[in-house]
Amino acid sequence: MAKLTDTAPEAERVLVAVYRRQSHGQKWLRLGAMYDSARALHAAGVRLRNSQASPRQILLEWQRTNLGFVRSSPPPQVSEIAPMQFLRETRDVVRILDRLGINYALNGSMACSIHGIDRYTRSADFGVEPFPGREAEFAAAFGPDYYVSESAIREALAKRGTFNVINTATGFKADFFVRGDVPFESAAMNRRLSLTLPDDPEQPIAFLAAEDILLLKLRWYRLGNESSEQQWQDVLGILRTQGERNDAAYLDRWANDLGVADLLVRARNEAIV
Repeated sequence: MAKLTDTAPEAERVLVAVYRRQSHGQKWLRLGAMYDSARALHAAGVRLRNSQASPRQILLEWQRTNLGFVRSSPPPQVSEIAPMQFLRETRDVVRILDRLGINYALNGSMACSIHGIDRYTRSADFGVEPFPGREAEFAAAFGPDYYVSESAIREALAKRGTFNVINTATGFKADFFVRGDVPFESAAMNRRLSLTLPDDPEQPIAFLAAEDILLLKLRWYRLGNESSEQQWQDVLGILRTQGERNDAAYLDRWANDLGVADLLVRARNEAIV
């Protein structure tokens, strides 16, 4: 059964060509602009329902509806969201990780937007190397506006799981994925790319490579009972945008190891436009 779509095949080919031509820097700035647009539209919607809504009320509604989190006592000062704030706050986290000497790589939606077809994201996802014994130091590196749970960090390190950091003054959320003790995740971290981006050329940012994001997405898609259309579209977006630049042999090797070789074959067939 054919999937419903609002994009004709020829239009899809045109879009893919556009994304292939865009530089990493252009995609990075588009990602920031999409987040800004989403925040502006959200604020407009809140004010449509309540014309007297304050910046604090708008922030709390954003946290509640988009992050599932509301701090019981928000910071006293809440300002309007400034343009490109999402990118600046992502860089704030990068600076902390660099200062602490913790190896990281941006992954998730932000990496998909860099390597594939861009899409709006509510948070920044960081893959990090384990840093046992430094939980308190890590938590203390964030200011009073941040929600950081030292116990959640400790549990994530012990289980090679996930923890979150949230700026309760702005609604920015960073998700941290501690590298698993498996060969693929070690290989992926070793292949990460350092990109210089136009909003702050003095601060390179590390990203997972396109092939590794694609493989992670296939693994997550399978673990989620192959039900996430967004995960699948991310995979197709990377395959279409990267094209022959993808390392086919690397993909085949790790797809077999991860048990997603059949999904890779299917994705390659569907990615043809």
